Amino acid sequence: MGGGDNKLTKATLHGAFWAYAATYSSKLMVLISTTILARLLLKEDFGIAGYALVITAYLDIINGLGIGPALIYYPKNKETTNIAFWLGLGMGIILFIIAWFLAPLAGKYFNDLRAVPVTRVLALTFPISALSIVHEAILRKELLFKTKAIPDFTRAMGKGLTSIILALLGAGVWSLIFGQLVGVALSVIAYWRVVPWAPSLRFNFYRAPALLSYGLNIVSVKALGVLLLNTDYLLVGRYLGPASLGTYTLAFRIPELIIGQFAEIISQVLFPIYAKIGNTHELYRQRIFLTIRYVSMITVPIGVGLALVAKPFILTLFSDKWIDAAPIMSAISISYTVEALIYNFGDIYKATGHPAILTKISLIRVLILLPALWWTITKLGSLLAVGWTVAVVSFIGMMVQLIVAHRILRIPYLMIMEALRPAAIGCISMAVFVAAALFYCSELPPLLQLVLTVSIGGVTYLGTLWRFQNEVRGTAVSTLRKGLKKGDDK
Repeated sequence: MGGGDNKLTKATLHGAFWAYAATYSSKLMVLISTTILARLLLKEDFGIAGYALVITAYLDIINGLGIGPALIYYPKNKETTNIAFWLGLGMGIILFIIAWFLAPLAGKYFNDLRAVPVTRVLALTFPISALSIVHEAILRKELLFKTKAIPDFTRAMGKGLTSIILALLGAGVWSLIFGQLVGVALSVIAYWRVVPWAPSLRFNFYRAPALLSYGLNIVSVKALGVLLLNTDYLLVGRYLGPASLGTYTLAFRIPELIIGQFAEIISQVLFPIYAKIGNTHELYRQRIFLTIRYVSMITVPIGVGLALVAKPFILTLFSDKWIDAAPIMSAISISYTVEALIYNFGDIYKATGHPAILTKISLIRVLILLPALWWTITKLGSLLAVGWTVAVVSFIGMMVQLIVAHRILRIPYLMIMEALRPAAIGCISMAVFVAAALFYCSELPPLLQLVLTVSIGGVTYLGTLWRFQNEVRGTAVSTLRKGLKKGDDK
């Protein structure tokens, strides 16, 4: 590869490193606070907060109008940036008003009037977060993920500390709601401190249509994504009640935190980089191959490992009060692992100005998921069945995504299988040893089970890669050294 691609490799690795550090330093705080809150609060508290979260998630579909990705896609322009700010703020205010009047309907839908006040208060996050949409997009466009770490960590710290303090004071579900608000407000303050940009009162109406045209395509993809990610919460909350929703929410928390956030990190880094390299299918194929290979080498063992050790993990961190969440977490871990493998295909479609492809793929998945979830919840009434339904639909979605990538980007199936080979080999051996360890250590305390199985799994997986995947090991080490060495990042 040429010097230009080496620079992109370095930018990718630097961006991924700082995005990863930023996210997981803050997510560590989220994990700590979740562990504490799970012991302080009731299942119903998480379920009632879940009512508000799922309603605001649906309204969040049009929050920002896709302006952030549009600013990354289009060349930098002062007037466009200014328009983006005012459009985003206006939509944030409108969404708060809509949420206020829709809240009673949420109470009727969930058959629980406690959903009304929590939804109204949580909706304040719309106008507050809108104040930093442009600032976040500027940092992402310039690949300044090291700087972005500051507001990200500030948000997590503010949210976690506020929630814990209020929970200790007996605030119940409100500790979760006000924790969200404080975290968002503090992150906005941090964004304005680290990004030297402020809006002006000028508004050029002639530039708005182009910005909205691209952004609304992103909104349509986001809408279908929200349906995919939140319909299960909506149905569980209505038909199975707040306690079941609380259990289901917690079962999602760890896989989303570890696997889902990793895929999002890579996406944050790759989208602005893909947007810079033009419509070069050969380069995209090379990037996709490397992305699948290295993402799978991280996410597959984590996902399978979480699925295997879910029971001791839940017992150790959250206590036996949440034991029902363990088998559900196993299913969701598999689902997130499958999603992570194909997550970054979408970045290419967005970067080449074809986000409509994502819309069509997501629509297919929604048409499969909605009736499957409705039947599972209303007929079986089992949270575990819901979890595995989500996992099966994720697998179907992966197959659709691979078929589309094969036809649109001309990516050979054998190339994808080759990219997955190292992770598959290492993970099979890891799963055998971890399953055996769980069988023979079943009488040990949960903490000791967790430490032993994670240690055995990690050593087995890395040892297998080291022994049987010399080429991959050498390439990975060489790429990391080249990409992370000091020098010009541009």
